[in-house]
Amino acid sequence: MEVGEDGVTTTATLIETTKNEAPTVQFGKNLWIAVVTAEIGAVSLQAGKIYSYNLLIDDKQEVAVKGNLRTEGFLTDADTPVPQKALGYKSNILPSFAIPAEKPQDLFIAQASCRKMHGQGDDALAYLDSVLESYSKETSPQIKNRPQQLLLTGDQIYADDVAGILLRFAGTQGDTSRVGEETIAIRVDTTSKTEELSAEHVTFPPYLRQHVINTYAGFTSGAAGCHLMSFEEFAGVYLNSWSLRSWNEDFYRRINEILKEPTKAKIASVAKDLLEGTGTLDDPNFLSLMKDVDNLMGEAKKYVYHEKLTEILKGSPSSEKYTKWLDKIKNTLERELKEVANFAKVLPQVSRVMANVPCYMIFDDHEITDDWNLTQRWRNQVYSKPLGRDIIRNGLMAYAVFQDWGNVPSEYKAIEETGEDTTTLTERTRFLRLTAEYCDRVATQTGLDTLRSEVIGPMETLLGMGSEASKVKWHYNFPTGPVQTYVLNTRTSREYPSLNASPGLIPADELKLQLPEVLPNPEAPFVMVVSPVPVLGLASFEELIQPAAAAVVGIKDSEGSEVGVIAGEIEFDLESWAFNVPAFERLIERLNTYKKVLLLSGDVHFGSTAVLDYWKGTDAAPSGRILQLTSSASKNAWMENLAFFKSAIIQKIFTGIGADLEKVGWKGKVLSVTGKVSIRNRHRLRQDLAVIPTAGWQTGAKVNVEPDYRWRLRFLADERERPDEHIKTDIIPTNQESLKTGYQKVVQRHQDTFISGVSRRLIWPSNVSKITFEEDGTSWKVHHEFFFRKGNRKPAERTVGAHIKHVASLKAMGDETKRPQLV
Repeated sequence: MEVGEDGVTTTATLIETTKNEAPTVQFGKNLWIAVVTAEIGAVSLQAGKIYSYNLLIDDKQEVAVKGNLRTEGFLTDADTPVPQKALGYKSNILPSFAIPAEKPQDLFIAQASCRKMHGQGDDALAYLDSVLESYSKETSPQIKNRPQQLLLTGDQIYADDVAGILLRFAGTQGDTSRVGEETIAIRVDTTSKTEELSAEHVTFPPYLRQHVINTYAGFTSGAAGCHLMSFEEFAGVYLNSWSLRSWNEDFYRRINEILKEPTKAKIASVAKDLLEGTGTLDDPNFLSLMKDVDNLMGEAKKYVYHEKLTEILKGSPSSEKYTKWLDKIKNTLERELKEVANFAKVLPQVSRVMANVPCYMIFDDHEITDDWNLTQRWRNQVYSKPLGRDIIRNGLMAYAVFQDWGNVPSEYKAIEETGEDTTTLTERTRFLRLTAEYCDRVATQTGLDTLRSEVIGPMETLLGMGSEASKVKWHYNFPTGPVQTYVLNTRTSREYPSLNASPGLIPADELKLQLPEVLPNPEAPFVMVVSPVPVLGLASFEELIQPAAAAVVGIKDSEGSEVGVIAGEIEFDLESWAFNVPAFERLIERLNTYKKVLLLSGDVHFGSTAVLDYWKGTDAAPSGRILQLTSSASKNAWMENLAFFKSAIIQKIFTGIGADLEKVGWKGKVLSVTGKVSIRNRHRLRQDLAVIPTAGWQTGAKVNVEPDYRWRLRFLADERERPDEHIKTDIIPTNQESLKTGYQKVVQRHQDTFISGVSRRLIWPSNVSKITFEEDGTSWKVHHEFFFRKGNRKPAERTVGAHIKHVASLKAMGDETKRPQLV
């Protein structure tokens, strides 16, 4: 079916494909995966039209087709065995999609990041389902009213921070294992023997993995009590995150109890049953898993149970330590159950979004572990440990299968073809085939004695876990209507100035691979670039607060143990682009060659929009403009209960007290300075790459050479007038009535901001953003809108909508063209 932009249904046309068949590939005992690609023949897909599709499932042993989306129940709403939404938004209508429009003014790009099943807040991806549903009801639908691409910019799963109930059930479908019995390797030190232990929730119970993860894997995550370890666990979490159909029946039954009766009493009852209820050897309760120190754990107990935990579990159940420990587990489980139920409630809507919008993804750190490749010390600490390498490898195997394979299917060939020249295979293909070989040996329990030498070893080499750099390059690019979108890999090819210093997220040689010097279409109106970590971060936070905090926080925890850079959790991540000046300036310089750039990012757990103008040499006008569009988190609201972070005062502090951040820089110059200059700026000016802010430059001080470049960064606010907002009032200090009414309105405005969760600059609730374009003379205005629920206090009264809109032109105008100066 084709639906024109005017909404008129035209004659159905079957688009012939040159390749429309894909065999399923086995990745374990009960895990079969197919990536179906349709290579279009003579008739190409056209922008401005809607295309529907079907999926035919057959059995090679028989001629007849065995099923399709209709026969499998995907085209109708259903309540059992799990809820299902009709993928076509109407009964027996196929799902559909639109390719991005050819004109920017007709584009609708959506972006989101940071989606944790038990994270706080709503699952904002479900809001896009409401948009698509509204579109399907329009009598004259326009293409620009439906999402044409969805970009997921990182942390699609949280491998380190997993709900206990998800860890308990993710690896099984019914009573059967998805992949098979896997092992992980643990070595106490470089001189001791490596032990192979079963990698599942009985050997390593939920809530008890923190010690083994920090001590024997070397990870620094502070929320690793349920950290994923095996490929089966990673695969199960991916499946459970996108479709209710993949959920273990017992898992869904328990969550459904809460969905039917969402009360504190019911949540407490389900938690108590999971924790302390009658369990069997095949289905032990959480407490029996955690307490059976001597019998159930076998040889793994010496790695799981540290001294304090052993003392608690072997003590009397009525002891104070035991009671506190049990209460903590119970409270955690209850919080997780509440949020997992909220997640499950709208998961059918999210699945429907994925079926109707072309989607591209990239990892950030949580797909593997928090702080992944944070510093050189972290890498040395983790990659020297077999368990650290095993977990990272399993995570990347799952990422390749469940995310990246769909991004660039042409670089993956899972099945060997007759007469194939193996010397021409891509590194992605080599890695995928090794993954399949690993899963086959695990599923059949054959060839295990050579699994590490013949399969795991080559995989580690491909991933750069030894002395060589990673051979698998995870970056990629694709067309978005009239422009090209480049997705950056900022995790696996970093540069490290020293053991503990902030890394350069992309080295110089790698930057040339990820962002080409010459664009395929130099006349394109702009370029889109995805960086999981925002390139343009909060000005004052990065310039002042975070570096200072990272320098002093994390030496000792509340109990006096060493943490931070020394050991344990690194509280303040040192991986903002701005923390490594050479890498940041190098990236900005490359982006400036594209003239007009949209950066799409997540990671930071708030939404925002920033703009940077760039001047080269002594040019009077800026040579390029970069917009930073950040959307985070889709389900993992940050510090929801810390009201002061949402106040307008803190918002202004975080964004430079409403001012611009300006810097000037010199490359490879010997500089001399006259006049009074701060010690910090003198030190900066001695660097090969000398970059200093204009703020704080003392009057009369001069540098003997003009800067090689300059830039100005500012954060945008929603400038629309709000009818429900208390009008701002000038306060006249000498007028008593003005003081009284003015301050009352100021207080009321701040209170309203906190209650609603809606500010003008930063978006704290769970959100997904919409990017659209408007003609602006010879350039374009970018509209960055955020979908989220308005209001924190009463969920029943919350409303969904684009309550924040940031608007910026891709061309500097007026005062924006005045270049930064040292005065």
